[in-house]
Amino acid sequence: MKRYDRPFSPKIRVGAAVVMGLSAGMGYAESEAEAQDTKNDPAVTDTNIRLPAVRVSGESKAASEIPNTNEIKLDIGRMPTSVQDTPQVINVVPQEIIKQQRLYTLDQALANVPGITLSTGEGRGGLNGDQFRIRGQQARGDIYTDGLKDFGTYTRDIFDIENVEVIKGPAGEYFGAANLGGLINETLKKAHDGKSYSYDQAFGNADMYRGQADVNYQFNRDIALRINGMYNRAGTPGRDYVYSNRYGTAADLGVGLHSNTTWHLNWRWLHTDSMPDYGVGMIKTASGIYRPITSEGLARDTTYARSADRDNSDIHSLTSSLKSKISSWFTLSNNTRLTKYERNYSATTPAACSTADCISQFMSGGNPLLSYGAGGGTAYLSKGWGAENVLMGNAHFNTWRFKNDLKFGVDINYQDENRYIGTWHGRSNNQTIRNPSHSSNGAYLTFPNANMSNADQRDVGLFLSDHIQLTKQLSLFGAVRWDAFQSTFAGYQLSSTLVPRQKQNADRWSPSGSIMYKAMDNSSFYFTFSRSYKPIGTDVSSQVTILASDTPQNGADFKPQRSDLYEFGNKTDFFHKRLGMGVAFFQINQNNSYYYDESGDVVNGFSDSGVGLRTRGVELNLSGKITKNWDIYGAYSWMDGKIRNRAQYNGNQAPGVSHNNFSIWSSYDLTDHFFNPETGHLKIAGGAQYASGYWANGDFSNVARIPYQFSLNGMISWETKHYRFSFNANNITDHLNYASSFSSSRAVPGPGRSFIGNMGLTF
Repeated sequence: MKRYDRPFSPKIRVGAAVVMGLSAGMGYAESEAEAQDTKNDPAVTDTNIRLPAVRVSGESKAASEIPNTNEIKLDIGRMPTSVQDTPQVINVVPQEIIKQQRLYTLDQALANVPGITLSTGEGRGGLNGDQFRIRGQQARGDIYTDGLKDFGTYTRDIFDIENVEVIKGPAGEYFGAANLGGLINETLKKAHDGKSYSYDQAFGNADMYRGQADVNYQFNRDIALRINGMYNRAGTPGRDYVYSNRYGTAADLGVGLHSNTTWHLNWRWLHTDSMPDYGVGMIKTASGIYRPITSEGLARDTTYARSADRDNSDIHSLTSSLKSKISSWFTLSNNTRLTKYERNYSATTPAACSTADCISQFMSGGNPLLSYGAGGGTAYLSKGWGAENVLMGNAHFNTWRFKNDLKFGVDINYQDENRYIGTWHGRSNNQTIRNPSHSSNGAYLTFPNANMSNADQRDVGLFLSDHIQLTKQLSLFGAVRWDAFQSTFAGYQLSSTLVPRQKQNADRWSPSGSIMYKAMDNSSFYFTFSRSYKPIGTDVSSQVTILASDTPQNGADFKPQRSDLYEFGNKTDFFHKRLGMGVAFFQINQNNSYYYDESGDVVNGFSDSGVGLRTRGVELNLSGKITKNWDIYGAYSWMDGKIRNRAQYNGNQAPGVSHNNFSIWSSYDLTDHFFNPETGHLKIAGGAQYASGYWANGDFSNVARIPYQFSLNGMISWETKHYRFSFNANNITDHLNYASSFSSSRAVPGPGRSFIGNMGLTF
């Protein structure tokens, strides 16, 4: 019996989650339904009444469309208003793509964004979760929601997320410390006008079952409440014994929806009870290159997880977003987040098959013993909290003949975490490469205080930016931020010696400058330079083995990593802004970069002799409507990453950088050809995702190769005013992909062929 076939425990909490999900109402509320319930009667003298917007009882709902992502508004006050106005690549995964592809987690959504790879959790610090690399640069801890830090390391469900945005390249002028290769921002679903109720129920192979509900209730003109609920139980297609069970609730109260002062109060809770998958070991081939052992004949469903392994987490987050229009030219906003998180984590880590005896036995069909990697695997308990407040003023005014959009403010954030390294009792290694045992044979974990450590970080940032409109066609962007960053550490590391409180400070400026030329009303060219810094200690919630080389040290001169972006691009809209295109040429220079060894320890630290990375490339994207019934969403990137400033690896290719990447998804509404639109909309869609082979994350020696990734996907749906049905097929060819990797040690096989059926109700 597969592990995910077991009843989900505890039953009481499952029942509560289901009740909350059902009582929350229903998801994917359509804008047309909002318009139907909102009473905005035009004045008698209004000459701009649009009769097509009037809804008639019994009329079918208009078909959902993939938007032109250039026109998507960014809900991050200190950045430009929209993707089109931002002189930098921003990839957006919009709600319609999330809906059509039935995307449930952040990593699934980001499969639509080229140039992103994942790292398998390193060492005993437990980085398993959402650990991304953007353009080959580490983006650990660079995940935000509505522009505020999303504290904690965990697998993120997007049941209450409207859009996912990836800001490519350093963005320290807006977000402060870190953000070397870019960052990921999720836009929360918020209370809005109208009343809508929706529920979706999905079923799939690998025992997948998911319920998702969304209700929006408007009390009066200015107050509305939106509640989302979710329950998810699923295995991983093509992988034995691993599963992911999650449930959560989110509520957003909107006040002053039509006034000069608006306030949103958002509460989120997500619980996870999963079996982590650290994949399979690498094997050294005859060419001397390491490859995942499943690519050399091992059954792809082989897992080494054991019954004592677990990933149990609870994330609570409270967010306040206040915005007030003080006058016609000045707006004041204040955004605050408080997060409390706890994670109990244990995973078994397989080692590589690298000895001559192991290789010869396996290649001849034998079943050699498999040792543990990284000291046996991750085992820890973390308890932490984080808080952030951003106060910002936005002024619009003229100086001489120039229009100014000035933004200034202060960003303060703090994070504190206690981490207890687990101690195994009665654990033995009787694993073999083939047919491994999943029983822990009575082994158990304790988290003694003697293994506890504490780390914290605080950052105070002052920022200022101005968008100056010189002429109708020409504009300048300038932004600068000063950060006073401090991190501390105290407690027990991997030895029994108590480390007294250690502290590290770093004060840096993060500048950015851009010039934008609007050749036509629908097309603009830009050139951008930006710089970000990443001091030691920014990754409090994803500390590795907590050794001296990865934590602050009194008197040590750890130089922050620095990342510089040079980018030239164009963003153009077609067909009255229904279709958007973007192209950009970029180069990122990073110095003082570092990496982790098999135990998860920093090897090069933050000294000037760091590895150094240079990534250059080109990226193209296209989204929106080609014809009335044909929508498209796609992106391609070519990247070349090189290691610099380190004689040992100088000239090698950067790990985690795939040269060629593309993602394409296209949908077509067949209704006009076969049916009366009043009866509903029949839609077909399909696409593919591809990434060429790359050197495993952390492999600066270029000895561990991950094969190319490919997934062919499809969808068919029928949607009426109140009902919707869809069927998705993913990885139709059942190609052996790899979800993440780490050096020459291991790689995690991705999901095999999967199917999802969904039934939805809206009223």
